[in-house]
Amino acid sequence: MNFITPEDLSVTIRDRKLQMILDQDNSILDDAEKLAIATVQSSLAPKYDLDIIFNTTGDDRSLVLVRYIINLMTYYIYERIPDKLVPERVIKNYNDTTKSLLAIEDGKKNMILPHKTKSDGSLQTKFRWGSEKPRGF
Repeated sequence: MNFITPEDLSVTIRDRKLQMILDQDNSILDDAEKLAIATVQSSLAPKYDLDIIFNTTGDDRSLVLVRYIINLMTYYIYERIPDKLVPERVIKNYNDTTKSLLAIEDGKKNMILPHKTKSDGSLQTKFRWGSEKPRGF
């Protein structure tokens, strides 16, 4: 794992339980993290600077973003076991996270993250501000 640390995951799932689900194959964590980050990136890409966001480490990372990725990772990890054994909170956290990501994607919710900028330093947006130049008479 690169962006998420084992300490981040310990908030959501106990190590003993995690190792039981993984069957001692920690490469599954890397795959779950990659999938979760790709999911988050697809929602953030139009508006936010992904290079800056995902090259941030430690306490400088957005805690909300870390939480979203952990929620997705946990859900993807639990896909390895029968549905009836998946805790309801894991499913709820996944559903809440995907709703939030869709709201961000639709422009209904913002995050405190570095925005994409143009070469002149202004914010890059799909909206055009201002109006047409007046027509000459």
